Amino acid sequence: YHAMFAYFDRDNVALRGLAKFFKDSSEEEREHAEKLMEYQNKRGGRVKLQSIVMPLSEFDHVEKGDALYAMELALSLEKLTNEKLLNLHS
Repeated sequence: YHAMFAYFDRDNVALRGLAKFFKDSSEEEREHAEKLMEYQNKRGGRVKLQSIVMPLSEFDHVEKGDALYAMELALSLEKLTNEKLLNLHS
């Protein structure tokens, strides 16, 4: 989400509402990760952070438009995250 915030905040894209949405989403997801790590530490677990693949930095899409393309990516990410969380409980 932070990469999407940076993209929509650029001077040549300048979709401030989307930039704010993705910045807020990024902060919320970071808070969720921190809470999960704190909980794991309290329960005697060990947090092991791994390398991540560099996210996309360009979200322009000729046919769909930048905003729709980014929102579709965000929805896909939310669905994937939800699926992985559900798998933790099964």
